[in-house]
Amino acid sequence: MKKLVYPFLLWALLAAAAQAQDAASLAQRLVERSGLAVQLQSTPKYFEEQIAALRGKVPDPFLLALAEAGREAYRPQAMAQDIAKTLAETMQPQEMERVIAWLETGVGRRVTAAEESASGAMNEEALQSYAEQAKAKPPGAQRQKLIQDIIEVTNGLEFGARLLEGMALGVAIGMDSTQPVQNRVGAALLRKRIEAAMPRDQVKAQLRAAMPAMMSYTYREVSDADLTAYVAFLRSADGKRANDAITEAFTGAMVSASLRLGQLVDQRGTKAPS
Repeated sequence: MKKLVYPFLLWALLAAAAQAQDAASLAQRLVERSGLAVQLQSTPKYFEEQIAALRGKVPDPFLLALAEAGREAYRPQAMAQDIAKTLAETMQPQEMERVIAWLETGVGRRVTAAEESASGAMNEEALQSYAEQAKAKPPGAQRQKLIQDIIEVTNGLEFGARLLEGMALGVAIGMDSTQPVQNRVGAALLRKRIEAAMPRDQVKAQLRAAMPAMMSYTYREVSDADLTAYVAFLRSADGKRANDAITEAFTGAMVSASLRLGQLVDQRGTKAPS
């Protein structure tokens, strides 16, 4: 009887390893098909914009050092790997297969293409130009409802607030890491200070005012029919599961990148301005 146990255990181990490899491969495909791999390309730029806001308050060489560390810490490839790893651990292969199948439909590809394009093109100038066009031809009631539905079903306000907090945490950790070890505040306390300085309700209120224009710009070339199908997918069990899992994975990757930033600043010996 014992002779039969060892082959069974070996088979079970090999099957588990194959399943894990399959999940990792599907998670990577999900990151690509969902448009995240492309959207992450803009993350280092957003971090540098946060750093630029400090110009004039601290010496430029110090800001340049932080920006350089940020480009490495928020490397899109590294963040994509973090996200894929989390998705492989939190989603079942069958779930990822069904979500990928929808994303590979015509509607899925068109919506994803719009999200990818907007991630690299959206800035204040582009939004202002679009707002001027919208004044001349305001969106109809159905279109406005679809945009609000997308914000609601994706929990966009909460997600946006968490991303802003994550980016602010990166800047704070980078600054903190330039201090002598005995004077450092640490990530946990920094997060509490950021939450106090940026109350979640206030941030979400600001996003509530700004997000409809941002979403309208993002999907400006997507038809009402496609957006209706997109909202239906997001409300489905698979769509909700994928949205929740990706949101958690993305925000987790943002925090991991912030911690990497602190390590890089520390390793490079960047000193706080006197």
